[in-house]
Amino acid sequence: MRARILLLCLAFASMQGCEQKAKITKVSGTVTLDGKPLANASVSFQPNPPEGSASIAAGSIGTTNEKGEYTLKYITGEEGCWVGTHRVRISLPQTQAVNTDARPPPGGWPKKETIPPQFSRDSELTFDVPPGGTKAADFQLTSPKDE
Repeated sequence: MRARILLLCLAFASMQGCEQKAKITKVSGTVTLDGKPLANASVSFQPNPPEGSASIAAGSIGTTNEKGEYTLKYITGEEGCWVGTHRVRISLPQTQAVNTDARPPPGGWPKKETIPPQFSRDSELTFDVPPGGTKAADFQLTSPKDE
């Protein structure tokens, strides 16, 4: 019984040590779409799990202003995000126009994503957050060309 308690205490202490090693640092940047600032877009950073681990840390999110600038905030409200590699998703859903006088359904009218899927739903974007943070987490998005 004592051995189990000792093992539990050691496991808890090592988890605390890992938590203290993880670092949140300030991250900001700019998002453009076809060379123009992207206003009111949601920018989310989701940390990639460490190699061989299935656990995922909480992500950070920010919203762009009229100049396309954003600053990330962690789930606690603290500015920044975890140091390391992140998958980045940029989203700007717009309410779909409805030609009716009907009341909106529960949850509101449906929304349509206006950002190409390779940057939003099926994002291919990644960003490596350095230990000292950055003010240059910039993303220049382009709309798909009609063929």
